[in-house]
Amino acid sequence: MSADRASLSLGPFLPRFALTMRDNHRTEAIVWLGFRHDDLVRARDLLKAAQDEGVLDELGFLALQGRFADIFYPATSTLMRAARYLYFVAAMYRQLEREGFTSSQVAQAARRRQDELRDVLARNEKIGVIGRDAGLQIKQLPSSIYWSSLRQLGLFLANLSEAGYHGKFDELRAQARGYTDDDKTRQSADCVQFWDLDIPKPRFLNEEGAFRSSASFRLSRPEATDLHERFTTRFPDSLLVHLLRAESSDIPTPWAAPRPSAELARYLRHAEALSAFARGTTLQYYLLVTKARNDGGMGAADESVPLCFGHWWHEARRILLDWNLDEFARLPGVGDALRVGTRGDISFFESWLKRVRETSTSEALLADREAQDTVRRREIEIKPTKARLKNRKYLENWSLPELGSGAYQLLYRHQIGIRFVREILLGRGGEV
Repeated sequence: MSADRASLSLGPFLPRFALTMRDNHRTEAIVWLGFRHDDLVRARDLLKAAQDEGVLDELGFLALQGRFADIFYPATSTLMRAARYLYFVAAMYRQLEREGFTSSQVAQAARRRQDELRDVLARNEKIGVIGRDAGLQIKQLPSSIYWSSLRQLGLFLANLSEAGYHGKFDELRAQARGYTDDDKTRQSADCVQFWDLDIPKPRFLNEEGAFRSSASFRLSRPEATDLHERFTTRFPDSLLVHLLRAESSDIPTPWAAPRPSAELARYLRHAEALSAFARGTTLQYYLLVTKARNDGGMGAADESVPLCFGHWWHEARRILLDWNLDEFARLPGVGDALRVGTRGDISFFESWLKRVRETSTSEALLADREAQDTVRRREIEIKPTKARLKNRKYLENWSLPELGSGAYQLLYRHQIGIRFVREILLGRGGEV
């Protein structure tokens, strides 16, 4: 992956907003630098990522996580489930175009069709059905979740939000009716094509355009082949495409990928180091918050953090000792997401890694005053008015997340990315 290639392929995904976090996993504010529907989708996705791949982002790793995720698994989001939703949504809207809905009608019509799809899938699939539990109260429909990817993968051809596309339905109706020329002769209009004509025929729709009762997440061979080609053509250097080519869909982490190219291996190495660093510092943060709560009479001491930190030490110390921060800061598509300055990300990384090098046991590092102070300062810098370690109100509202081997392990959308790989390979008849 060349610097130019990375910059070009990542351009549409770079965040155009800033966000802050508050207690109970909610956003306090989203400060928009460019107000577009895709920005809204990405903000929701980043916030969901803070919960899905770890827990609340206490120490400010979210932006870097998003950059690596876009490199490894482009055109995906943590809100996604099955890959076939891409074709469900495309087929639904093409059918609504044929049926001639107006701009004022199409949003409700699309919602009804997606409610029908949910009911069909809920009977045929055990997991991954969007809205199964929420039912009619669902707030984010599949079309909203998958819209950005429909554009990125070239299934939807216009640079429009979903709402903007709805606004074109009156124009589509007029085009379908044609027009009358000066001789009062009826003429057909040149129709705008919003959907790629190469999208495979939707076998999951019946003759009336409704979802068949047998519709499932299993990609047909034409769909799997089409999606394979779209990813391979548009994102040839991504981890997702590498795994498709290797027919590998059972790896537990991105860095377990078999035989990556030298350039992809470089990104994977830094992503693994960042994940290890984030987990170690977050565990130490948990210890500091737990102790502060105990000292303030808000909760008893918990021995699970030192135990988890000990396991982390044996797995991560070697990785962190080999981490080249100078190279990390220059990574195309990643380095420009770093906070800069004397209190920036690299300064934080260097300060804490120095303590990793100069301590010889997990117990020593966990109790190290300089390491603790580094983590304490970082929290205050990230959320100055909401830092738990200096504000009792927010300290009281905290509880220790469930710990385990994956406690705050950044996986960069691996769960949905590997699902897409598995479903594409299965649909094409490859090994899974």
